[in-house]
Amino acid sequence: MLLNKPDIVSVVESHVELKKKGRYFWALCPLPGHLEKTPSFKVDPERQFFYCFGCGSGGDVISFIQKYKDLSFQESVRYLGINGKTYRPEPKEIKKRELIKAFRAWCDDYFEDLCSLVRCLYKATQNCKTIEDAEKLAEFYHLEPIWWHRIEILLGDDDEAKFKLYKKVLHE
Repeated sequence: MLLNKPDIVSVVESHVELKKKGRYFWALCPLPGHLEKTPSFKVDPERQFFYCFGCGSGGDVISFIQKYKDLSFQESVRYLGINGKTYRPEPKEIKKRELIKAFRAWCDDYFEDLCSLVRCLYKATQNCKTIEDAEKLAEFYHLEPIWWHRIEILLGDDDEAKFKLYKKVLHE
């Protein structure tokens, strides 16, 4: 059975901003769990294929939707409307996916905040000229190991540890 797949460029473009460079389209990787600052996500319109040089994910339009929306193959086929079947998720499933997406966004934002704090502390220590300056920074020196520990958790693959961190930060 042949599947009449939609154009990968139009599907990906409906979820992420693509920029054409040469014969390919490029973007920051939109797949969950991959943070980057420079585009490494390539879409090849000729081969109808995507590949991320950062996280190593690749495939066709169906596998993109599977990874991006966290759907099964059958759900992805229905989501894309292939062969006339349209995917309609249950309200409970929609809520679960929204919560997961919000949690991942929190992880990304908190990671950026911690990295910013570490960078600021490093810059402040570079500008430290007197003992009074050092005393003002002392409180932050005590926090630095905690920041690094939390950064390591957020860089890891353990979602349970990330969720424990999330609950702890909410109660601070």
